[in-house]
Amino acid sequence: MEIELSDDVLDELIELQEATNEAHAELTRLQEELGDAAQWTDEQHVTWRDAWEDAREPWWLLDTALDHYAETLGLNRDALEATVQKAAGHVPLPDED
Repeated sequence: MEIELSDDVLDELIELQEATNEAHAELTRLQEELGDAAQWTDEQHVTWRDAWEDAREPWWLLDTALDHYAETLGLNRDALEATVQKAAGHVPLPDED
């Protein structure tokens, strides 16, 4: 099912998806840098907590926008999210299909 969105709405959602992707990539990078959480110092735990809190904002904004547009435009929320991810260049992993 192909979802049609105005350019403004699609651009907004793609921007939010890209910010979410960047936040996830930063958390992944930090996780790799810090290594095993059981070995973290108090300072490393604070660093992780701060990065996690920073990443929550773009995730929340995207989630809220997807809910809003799905409801407002009468669209299936999952289909809308898939459309945005595809437009943002997200390639699903085999287990995401």
